[in-house]
Amino acid sequence: MDIMCWLRLQQYTILKKSWKIDKTSRRPAVDLAYKIHGPSPSGSSKNIIALHGLLGSKRNWDSMCKMINSATNASVVAADIRNHGDSPHNSTHTYPELASDVSQLITKLSMNKAHIIGHSMGGRTGMVLALSEPSKVASLVVADISPVSTAGILNDFFPKLIDVMKSVNFQGSDTLGKARTAAKTTILSSGLIDSPEGAAFIIMNVGQLADKSYGWKCNLDALKQNFVTIATFPPDYNGKQYPGPTLFIGGGRSNYLPKTDEPGIKSYFPQAELQYIPHVGHNVHAEDPTAFLNILKDFFSKNL
Repeated sequence: MDIMCWLRLQQYTILKKSWKIDKTSRRPAVDLAYKIHGPSPSGSSKNIIALHGLLGSKRNWDSMCKMINSATNASVVAADIRNHGDSPHNSTHTYPELASDVSQLITKLSMNKAHIIGHSMGGRTGMVLALSEPSKVASLVVADISPVSTAGILNDFFPKLIDVMKSVNFQGSDTLGKARTAAKTTILSSGLIDSPEGAAFIIMNVGQLADKSYGWKCNLDALKQNFVTIATFPPDYNGKQYPGPTLFIGGGRSNYLPKTDEPGIKSYFPQAELQYIPHVGHNVHAEDPTAFLNILKDFFSKNL
């Protein structure tokens, strides 16, 4: 057996174990932290939930959520996915669990259903929720991620970045500013991220912890241990479909949502439309918020 075959076998074994855990011993849903933009959600109102990507948080969606609320008059709720931001930490981090967390949030906020917008990991969370509980999803918008394939950069870049983040020494950082400076210095010196803007996105995860110290608010240990499941769309949903309105928005300079995946995407989401913003990369909503918002406005004018 050559080394590549052995590596594939090891990855399959890890995935098989995680899928078994999903089916037989999934832990209860956690109560997600969230922020409401606009009117309070209810069963009679138009409700939108925005879900961030890996190493993001609800804060990353502040400006976009405000713009969506202004454009639609809908209640827009930005949530922290488990192991991120202000949401609880948990040792497991699978898409069925993440979807259950969002389902619980929909119920908690007295929504009958919600329009889901998800970026990357948040997009796959929205997909799993739509496939497993379609009655709770009024429509689905997925930003730059596919249920069919996984971009190589996801497997290569994020595990290295998590290791770099874990190496940051926060000792002596008695203010938020000092803690963020320590994180920024380590991240930029690693060479993985070569722009202050990219580092700024990551250091938004630095904050004050429960013991009043400063450090990473995301659960880096759990994210690293569960990375294989984060990087892979769960196969349990093969053959299932979500019949509602669905929009995929890809970055023209990103390889997270290949156009060749469209037939496979439509096997899950038969009403799916794919649109691309040509000049942006993976963070489509942040790199050109105006273009992203215009696409959303057109979609919601027909489906909200």
